[in-house]
Amino acid sequence: MAKLWKKTTDTDGKPQLQELDLPTLAISSPTIIYLSGFLTTDKQPSYVEEGIQCMEELLQGRPELQSSPNIYVWSHTRLRNVFNIAAYNLSPQSAYSANAEKLAKGVIMPLVSDNGKPLPFEEAQKRLRNLTFFGYSAGTVVAQEAFNASMEMMQKIGYKPEDARKLMKEIVLISTGNMSSPSKEKNRFTTLYLAGSNDIFVRWKNRIWNPLRNIFARFARRLVIKPLSDTSLLITTVIKKKFWHWRKTQDGQKTKKNISPQLPRWTLLSTNHELPHYITSDDEHNQFSKIVLHALINAVNRKETPDVLKLLEPATSHSPEEIAAYRERIAKAMVMKKAA
Repeated sequence: MAKLWKKTTDTDGKPQLQELDLPTLAISSPTIIYLSGFLTTDKQPSYVEEGIQCMEELLQGRPELQSSPNIYVWSHTRLRNVFNIAAYNLSPQSAYSANAEKLAKGVIMPLVSDNGKPLPFEEAQKRLRNLTFFGYSAGTVVAQEAFNASMEMMQKIGYKPEDARKLMKEIVLISTGNMSSPSKEKNRFTTLYLAGSNDIFVRWKNRIWNPLRNIFARFARRLVIKPLSDTSLLITTVIKKKFWHWRKTQDGQKTKKNISPQLPRWTLLSTNHELPHYITSDDEHNQFSKIVLHALINAVNRKETPDVLKLLEPATSHSPEEIAAYRERIAKAMVMKKAA
């Protein structure tokens, strides 16, 4: 079964990975759970560690954070998780895998129930505000499967469907390299969907299930932010063919690091699906720049029901010129008419 991991230190102070026993997990402070891509399996600890490191580096040294979030990574049982993507997209309103059920049962349900009974509504709201999902690639499907599983379990213990759905929007999901069906997932989590218009994996998925084709055809290159529902935005732009990105060292300095390609170089195919393209804070990289950074900080700091538009607000101490450029880019990208 899929596993949840955190980074700890051994007796010599060296970092190491520790598998978490889900029944013992108690989320009582801001927490980010990174739902990883399909290559991050239980037997690939280096990929798990890389996921934690990406989140840590993104938020490292950010004085705007009111508290440092706990960061966990969800790994997949095996590569067959790609078949769960197909099963989910065929039945997005109800399908979920055994692994997603495990995630919902171990992470979401303890925040809304006690001894098999619903919590008071306001208490459940307060608890859920500590949870932020960051989904990448196949992990974006796991998040939506966990929604379906949670809705079913919450109703079984006594929640009305409308109350369960209202509670679920307290959870923030930042969904990058999106492989789910955004147009069929309205009013679920409070969600930012980021999908590169030239991301090969996203485009292959869309050729089969077709949820984003019209948007990609009309807005192939520029940044576009389109409301899908009261709780979700679809964010698309072209990803530049760039093979390196900036990474922070432990002393806070920046260094160049090559972007490891999703497919072997001998294929001569650039997927544009790699995570660094989506979480970049480099305005020269692509127009997704700083969106994930601001959204994560706003999500971690939230004290009330999240507003999906406010997730995009500048949340870091960049220079006034950088903030002005960011605000202008976001304002130009907004398509305010909601999808039907």
